[in-house]
Amino acid sequence: MTNESPAPKRPRSRRAFQSSVKLEDVARLAEVSTATASRVINSPNAVTEKTRARVEKAIAELGWIPHGAAQALASLRTRTVGALIPTLGHQTIATMLESLQKSLGDAGYTLLLGRPDASRDRTIVQVSKMIQNGVECLVLMGEDHPPELFEMLEQRSIFHVIAYTTGAGERTNCIGIDNYDEMSKMVKYLLDLGHQSFGVIAANFDHNDRIRLRINAIRDTLAREGIAVRPQHFRVVPQWTIACGREGMRAILEQDARPTAVVCTNDYLASGALIEARARGLCVPDDISVSGFDDNELASHIDPPLTTVHVPAARMGKTIADYVISALDGGEAALPIRLDAQLIIRKSTAAPKV
Repeated sequence: MTNESPAPKRPRSRRAFQSSVKLEDVARLAEVSTATASRVINSPNAVTEKTRARVEKAIAELGWIPHGAAQALASLRTRTVGALIPTLGHQTIATMLESLQKSLGDAGYTLLLGRPDASRDRTIVQVSKMIQNGVECLVLMGEDHPPELFEMLEQRSIFHVIAYTTGAGERTNCIGIDNYDEMSKMVKYLLDLGHQSFGVIAANFDHNDRIRLRINAIRDTLAREGIAVRPQHFRVVPQWTIACGREGMRAILEQDARPTAVVCTNDYLASGALIEARARGLCVPDDISVSGFDDNELASHIDPPLTTVHVPAARMGKTIADYVISALDGGEAALPIRLDAQLIIRKSTAAPKV
């Protein structure tokens, strides 16, 4: 016996973990050419479903993993798309993102997510890192981003698309809804019901052009009828949540005069406003009407169900993906026309009491 300690194990190099299986082995097992096997990996839509299934089965049996860096070096393509998304907690945004990811994934692309920061400098740093990671395209939510961000994308020749808007600013490569027009339709509907006194609950919109467009639509549409929202009835809350919707409605109801209709810039705020109104003994819509925007799942199940604007989030995500894929794979693509939202009338709105 000896008291000597066992020699420390030498760390295994990364090379020891790399598979010896090559793409040629996959092609041989699937009984296709190496070029066809490569197309299944890089452009799956370019091969038949039967061929794709055979190659994918061979990949699974052999346990082959493509070497991403080698692929990118050989093709000068990373097939990676970045998306700068403000939140994953908002159902409509999440639905759009899921649709975007699925369509990109079906075409052999990877989606890399980032989140804009309250600090514009940190947002620029984050986008710079995404570019360093090889994104070929960047999807942005709205036009309200630092000029330096767009300058960076143009200097690096990074293709980019702006989601959720039709481009009220100077940007033309936008795919989404007309936030101004769709909110204007909501206000016109409430005016047609006979409402003359309005409240507004909106989340902070310092860096959110979509919400600013909706607010401008409320103000402009009412102004054309000679109506203005009283300052005490216009509430900007810190976030877009149900709790903040309750906070906004509470502040409005504490005033001496009560509006007959409260327009909210999303369904979470509208749901909170509705809950708070009922908690204070008011009947919605007999005592006060409440409207939202987006048409998330909660909107149709809350009591009473919300009148809102349905945003085609899944179709938006797919439309963006199709446009990006056509542009990156084909070199050019026709920008889709705007997506139409839909006014959904439910039981949270009615004519005001005489």
